Amino acid sequence: MEQHIPAPLKAGAVIGIIAPAGQIRDQKGFDTGIRLLAEMGFEPRFPRELWPGTGYLADTDANRAEEFNRMWADPEVAALLALRGGYGCLRMAMMVDIMQVRNQPKFLIGFSDITVLHNYLCQQTGLISLHGPTLSTLATSNRDSLERFHQCLTGKWRTTLQMKGVEILRGAEEATGRLIGGNLSTLLTLLGTPFEPEFAGRVLFLEDVGEPLYRIDRMLTQLWLAGKLQKLAGIILGDFSLGNDMETTEKIRHHETIWNRVLQLTSGTQIPVWGGFPVGHGPANMTLPHGAEAVMDSRNGQLCFL
Repeated sequence: MEQHIPAPLKAGAVIGIIAPAGQIRDQKGFDTGIRLLAEMGFEPRFPRELWPGTGYLADTDANRAEEFNRMWADPEVAALLALRGGYGCLRMAMMVDIMQVRNQPKFLIGFSDITVLHNYLCQQTGLISLHGPTLSTLATSNRDSLERFHQCLTGKWRTTLQMKGVEILRGAEEATGRLIGGNLSTLLTLLGTPFEPEFAGRVLFLEDVGEPLYRIDRMLTQLWLAGKLQKLAGIILGDFSLGNDMETTEKIRHHETIWNRVLQLTSGTQIPVWGGFPVGHGPANMTLPHGAEAVMDSRNGQLCFL
């Protein structure tokens, strides 16, 4: 499918804050996120009366979808940034105006539960979106992540990434494919639904948080048994920490167990596998152009974008 590339944001551009999933939890984080966007030179726009909340959702399915479509249709809004993840995108995605997204490309930014929208819009329209911080996580993002976030918004998302600490677990040659993925738990909920992405020939990146090893194993095994890992162009594994309080040694062992399971599952292939990429629920969450053509250069440890 032809790629639809949103225009880069200029100084003073309006960023619409939407809540397609969970309700606001941290007012301080919300305020800090708004301040950071303003300091970057953008104009954040959000409802005068914040989302009312209906249990674990920010609003009703119809209202969350209406907000998404209204913000997308607004010619003054240059990009849409999710308030937070949580849960809810699966319930409202079918109400998204796909033709509007296709005809008027804009950057959609977020991660975690926003994985649903990234993959659905990419599959249906070829949209390149930004898998990166939500408004509520900007406050805890490290400096490199904030700089990368701004870089991508202003059109420099093709800049090559060469990150310290990334382990080349398998791969010697270059591998090229459209970059898809996101949160592992959320991605798994898309299987067998109208939102399921195409996996063959793709570079798949994965991350998750708070999931014990047996659950990660179960989800990865399900992906393999469903035939989704066998024909990938490449696999990039991000952060899978149980939480921010994990000790260093425990965290290393936790991630190495996950890496080894992926290598086991793909042992009959030559699919390149990288581990320790800075994407996930921690302070290091480098914005990635979801849906863009990516090149895994394992020889030089670089992730490039075409």
